[in-house]
Amino acid sequence: MNSYIQLMCLIVSFIYGIFIYIASKFNIKVIKNKNIIIKSIINILFIFNISLGYVVILYYLNSGILHIYFILLMILGYGIMCVKKM
Repeated sequence: MNSYIQLMCLIVSFIYGIFIYIASKFNIKVIKNKNIIIKSIINILFIFNISLGYVVILYYLNSGILHIYFILLMILGYGIMCVKKM
């Protein structure tokens, strides 16, 4: 994998972390007043869709190769959005 592809994957992972933060806030608003079974089903589907979306994007960018620093940058993007909102 060349450096251009790695840089693109790092940027996409960071932006995807921000997207996860925004999507999780929306998910919380949607399931706020539902019963426990509906909340569980919606959360399982939400996590499945977020994970599948990330794998599809990585497959498109670099044939699905996953490195630990992609995950770390995604977590960093999510963390920055959490700290920013406090």
